[in-house]
Parts: sequence; C-alpha cells; structure tokens
Amino acid sequence: MGTIGVDTALGLPTVKSIALGANRNLPWSEPAQIDDPFEGSFVGVFDRHIFFGRFLNTSARIEIQSLWGPESIRVLSIVRDRNCLSHSVRGFCSDFTNARNIITLLMKIDGEIFEVTGQNSQFPVTPELATTLQTTPEEEIAIRLITDSGEVIDSELGKDTVRAWKTVYGSL
Repeated sequence: MGTIGVDTALGLPTVKSIALGANRNLPWSEPAQIDDPFEGSFVGVFDRHIFFGRFLNTSARIEIQSLWGPESIRVLSIVRDRNCLSHSVRGFCSDFTNARNIITLLMKIDGEIFEVTGQNSQFPVTPELATTLQTTPEEEIAIRLITDSGEVIDSELGKDTVRAWKTVYGSL
C-alpha cells in the first residue's frame, strides 16, 4: 500500500497511492510522482505538521497531513492520545483518523489570506490558486482549517513544501 520507488525519467520519488494516514512512509515536503490507480498520474507534494493540543478533553498529538496536487488539495487530521507515544502495549491509546471533516482551508501568503472551500477534506485548485502557490515566496505558511462543526485548527506548511509548489504548479 503506497510503496515508494524512483521515477527515473523525472528523478522524483514515486508513490503508488494518494492515501494519507498514520504510519505512512511518504516523501514528505518534496515533489513526488504519484501513480494512483484511481486518480491517475501527476506530480504532487505530501506535507505533514505535528503538534500537541487538546482533543476530547485529553492532551493529544495532532498531525495534519496534506497532499498538494495540480487539481486538488487533500487534508487529513490524525489525533492520538499523547500517551500513545510512550505505551508499547495496545489498548492504552486512542487513535482517531479522519476525526474531522474539513470544509474550509485558509492560507496566509505574503500578508494576504486565501480561502478555499471544499468538501470531505478535499479542495479544488483553480488556475488562480495554482499561480499563487507557484509564485509563493519560500517561507513557512500559516494555514487554518475549519471543520463542518466550526472547529478551527491552526497549523503550518514548511518552506520545503512551499518550494515544492514551484514544481507541482509550475507547469500548469
């Protein structure tokens, strides 16, 4: 599931699935050739940001994963009970994947806020958005995710992911 190889023609890591999720060994924050049996082949970039916060009245490890492709952006929120990191015996941890349905993605780029509305944690990439992403300065970008219940999750994208946008969106 999602094995990684190397595309010799493009010199990019090759990923066999668009799937995001816990325990995925993906080429984070670098352009990758994605050959998905359902979505087809395209160049994209996987990103993740891990931080600690509160979820269901417990301290939790929150991981925001995303896949930035030429036609869409996919986002996944993974929440784990913070104690999962120290327990080796199963049963002590809570692991919530897809616990949140994200419907709005906000990005603060060069002092301007860009809002993208989507459904089921997937967001369309318009030609205007692709141009904006392709020309974004290589720096960390603040993002805000809003769920269908109104919950707000603040996260960020690293400068390596932003740099990879030049490859992903540069040929559109």
